[in-house]
Amino acid sequence: MVKRDPERGRAAAAKLKALGVKGVLIQAAEQGYITQLACKMPECFCPEELGGACYFEPVTAELSDWMPTHEHFPLSKKDGGHRAVDNAILAHRLCNRIDYSIRVGRSYARDLERVRKAREEATRRLGLRLGLLDRLAGLVDRLDGGPAAPTPKPKKTKKEPELKSLPDAAKAQYLLDHPTISDRTWTNEPRLKGEKRDAFIRRILLG
Repeated sequence: MVKRDPERGRAAAAKLKALGVKGVLIQAAEQGYITQLACKMPECFCPEELGGACYFEPVTAELSDWMPTHEHFPLSKKDGGHRAVDNAILAHRLCNRIDYSIRVGRSYARDLERVRKAREEATRRLGLRLGLLDRLAGLVDRLDGGPAAPTPKPKKTKKEPELKSLPDAAKAQYLLDHPTISDRTWTNEPRLKGEKRDAFIRRILLG
């Protein structure tokens, strides 16, 4: 039997309504069956660079890969499960589709390609945001009477806390895209003898 938490469920329902969700998902949340805005499929494919399981996009006519959808659980539709408040979990639209493909033996290579492209786009946007922060930091320095033009050292000082806060995968991609960033900026680990920078980054951050 599903343990209900109506108080947390009402908070989740408010967030779902803000995303444009209607119907059984709202009812399940308001009655405490859904208590968290998170994809509850066996495997969530939403990239961590985008926000992972807790990231959702609004419901629109374009049917985003990461919009909220309903999934029958604990009893699947195939096994006779009904669309009811006590048989509902929250899922990304794409995660829902991939899970179905896995269960019925259908190819989902194109869907995995969509996940890869979403990860690359999220990583690119993170890089743009970090670059903007660097430029803003340089502008603040000049307004405060600092150097007329930003130098590499102040940039690295401003970049370091932002870089350290990134997920490992996003951090690795950013470092690979910016070859002038020194190892000491992001790790205390030494390189192996003869180890190249890209191999070192992948070994430390991607395993």
